[in-house]
Amino acid sequence: MLALLPMLSLSLALSAQAQPLPGGDGTPLDVTLEGSARIGPAEGVEGAVLLLDGEPGSYARAPLPDDWGNPSCFRVEAKVRLDSRRGGAVCLARPDGFWVYFNGEGKPWVVLDCEKRRLVMAGAEPVPLGQWLDVVFEYRAEDISLLYVNGRSVAALPAVGPLKATSDELWLGRYRYIEKDKEDNSYFHGAVALPRLTRLPDDDRFSLDAAAMSNAMNLSWGDAIVVGKGWRQLNQKAHVPLLVEECRRQGVKKLFLRTDDEFILRFCKHNMDENHWYLRAIAAVEGDLKAEIIDRCHEAGIEVYAYQSIFDGGSPPEVLYGGSAPFPWQAQFIVDNPQYLTQNRDGTKRQWGVLCYAYPEARRFMVDIFSHYLSKWDFDGVYVCTRTHSYPATFADEFGYNDPIAEEYKHRFGTDIRTEDFDRDKWYDLQGETLTQLLRDLRGALGDKQVYLAIPRSDHIGPPYGNMRLDYPTWCEENLIDGLVLGVTSGGWHYPNTTNLPGYVVSEQDNVNMRPLEEDLRDHFGPACAAGGVELYLQRSSIYSDADRDLLKHPGMKGFMVGFGY
Repeated sequence: MLALLPMLSLSLALSAQAQPLPGGDGTPLDVTLEGSARIGPAEGVEGAVLLLDGEPGSYARAPLPDDWGNPSCFRVEAKVRLDSRRGGAVCLARPDGFWVYFNGEGKPWVVLDCEKRRLVMAGAEPVPLGQWLDVVFEYRAEDISLLYVNGRSVAALPAVGPLKATSDELWLGRYRYIEKDKEDNSYFHGAVALPRLTRLPDDDRFSLDAAAMSNAMNLSWGDAIVVGKGWRQLNQKAHVPLLVEECRRQGVKKLFLRTDDEFILRFCKHNMDENHWYLRAIAAVEGDLKAEIIDRCHEAGIEVYAYQSIFDGGSPPEVLYGGSAPFPWQAQFIVDNPQYLTQNRDGTKRQWGVLCYAYPEARRFMVDIFSHYLSKWDFDGVYVCTRTHSYPATFADEFGYNDPIAEEYKHRFGTDIRTEDFDRDKWYDLQGETLTQLLRDLRGALGDKQVYLAIPRSDHIGPPYGNMRLDYPTWCEENLIDGLVLGVTSGGWHYPNTTNLPGYVVSEQDNVNMRPLEEDLRDHFGPACAAGGVELYLQRSSIYSDADRDLLKHPGMKGFMVGFGY
């Protein structure tokens, strides 16, 4: 149990409209009833409870103590009975600060209005209707927020500082959401009993028992040296021990260290001058920091992998990254050989940065890059990532018609995919074979070094590329990979208007036709990885709740891939 400061009583002098509601600490909470809300008996709870019928305007509110202020660490809890499902049904809230509520499926959520931004954490498990539940929300401003139902943490979220919390009231049973001068209200149908608000010590921290966990960490070193703050900037050797300690804290046994700076400096044409912010950040790094990171991690028993994206060859400067800035680099191989980029159906357009691995020359180029990293540094293996900064296809099946693919399709099925109608599923499979062949080439070239692959949680690659099949059963069966990381997608924010583009069979980015996570781990990826002896990792922002860690029960699951954070 967490050490608590003395309980702050919410009891205030009764006003004409206020009525006492028994509190969780035995002290009555003086509430003002609105609408048809009432206080009365209910089966299953001793004493009176707040009864709410869900009618508009029906809720209860209580003033917070004068000295409550905006605590950085606190707990709010109550017994709650949900009688009907409705979107945004709030049981406990401090308006403009936090809302503990149940969505239309009966899943518990918390919305937090922090000073920096709005955050949402959601439990994936619906609660039963008509039953009393112990609901607890704990907030630690500089650490972790946790949501519990019946003693089990069902959702967690890293905290980002103080809440806005401009209201001086606690609400029971009302949801009010204000955005862009629009107000949305919803009212709770059920009952709330024994509410309790507890202030926690400001230095209260959540301690994750990571001793038995075997997680991975994704570290984009180029981003760290540009936007990282304090020790997380990772441009000095003195910062590296703190990185190792962070890995220990999160149970990290494998570090995927992005090598984008080496790729850009050695293999790319620069569309930027020497005063560019990225080149200045690289120049400010103390010594060979990658070697330092690898050495210190190895001393701590942490493996380190060379992280390179395979569909991220850059663009000419006329491509505006983010819609505004000229793209700063482009692989010299692509400058010299644009024919190896994936192309559209009539051959008039190519997707910048995205190589077609049906060409042996393109595969050899990528194998040479990974081989260079392994020869220069003492990496334990490679982390092959499918995310990209490349400009997206305007629709899902725009690219993938290169000569080797068109010729092989016609050889197998007798149809010209450039001029005739054809079976799209067979085409997706054929595109996927090119990625599989790249993995075969990598496995053959890298000797005993391990190969980890990151993909979306899907059978198709999705945005910003197309519908290429991801043949993970073959990768596992042929021992082409040692580990598979699920949930890695390309950011739809890299360019304007790149979400919800047409034609995708499935898209994790846009949540199109996605299978439930538990089903994917239990019935698809998990069994394939377990049968092939492949370690399965799930990219996840939270590993702190019981519900998060329950995912480790599925076959093949080794751990989570966590982010480094800046």
